[in-house]
This record gives sequence, C-alpha cells and structure tokens, in this order.
Amino acid sequence: MAESSRQPKNLNYFIPTGFKFNVDKIPHVNFFCQSTNLPGLSAGQWLMTTPLRDIPVAGDKVQMNELRVRFVIDEELQNWLEIYEWIKAITFPETTEQYRHENVYSDGILTILTSNKNVQYVAKFTNLFPVDLTDIEMSSDVADAEVVAADATFAYSLSLIHISEPTRRTPISYAVFCLK
Repeated sequence: MAESSRQPKNLNYFIPTGFKFNVDKIPHVNFFCQSTNLPGLSAGQWLMTTPLRDIPVAGDKVQMNELRVRFVIDEELQNWLEIYEWIKAITFPETTEQYRHENVYSDGILTILTSNKNVQYVAKFTNLFPVDLTDIEMSSDVADAEVVAADATFAYSLSLIHISEPTRRTPISYAVFCLK
C-alpha cells in the first residue's frame, strides 16, 4: 500500500457552525436555535464471571445520549412557551383535549453542513419529546441588555444518520450558450 493512499483526501476541519435544526412541533425554536449536539451513544457491556477475573463482554444494550438545544428566547416568549406547553401537555394536561397521543411525539432533523455549506449528513430523530426546559433568568441590575437563551433537552426512540450524496471532488465546468 502506497504511503500517499493512507493520507486523508479531505483536509478540511469540521466546522461546528454549519447546521440546521428542525422539529415540526416547535417552529419558533428552529428559527432561534443557537446550538445543538449530535448525540453520541454508549455500548453496554456485561461481565462474564470466572474464578480468576470478571471479563467484560461487549453487546449488551446501546444507550443513546440526549439531544440538547440552546435557543435565543424571542420577545414574546413564543419559542420557550412552545416547549413549555409541550411538556405540560404530556405530563400534566389541564384537559383531555390538551393530551392526545399524537401530540406527545414529533420527529426532528439535524442537518450537518460542510465547510462550503453543503449538506453532508442528515440525522433524523424519531419520536422526539422534551424532557427538560431551563428557567428564564431575569435581573434588573444588568448594565447592558443581554440576549437571553434557554436550553431544552429531548429524548427520542431512534436516531439515524444518513450520508448525503457525496460531494464532487473535481470541479465541474459549465458552459452557457446563447442561441439566437
């Protein structure tokens, strides 16, 4: 194997500012989203007991980490209230109409972009629902008006990462002809 074949072909670094986040149930959060994470996972293990030593064995269960989203709170609190009402509806609804099975879950999409802002990966989250929403901190002793942000944490049942069509490594030349 040639030494050059072991070198990476793409020398661009991952840019963490290239993403789009979308959950149908919370459109105002989507617009004001400042940061999110691509949740990792951990592989479970079990211990095989032996007389001399317990031996770890791979393959128990996979645990998916939580999806966290940070968003700027708009002046009318619409985006914060979207998640607040969602959590309230699935945990302590005031009416039977407020709680309906179809209102519990939503699907989400996290689109990860390349350094050229092209779609590289699409992470799809199935049966997404909020499990935590941070407080809104207010203070009258702040000298400058600061942007207030909130964090929301979501659980989900399945996460799939799809690789988009490969980006072309060689430039394409286009010719434009004007016909008279």
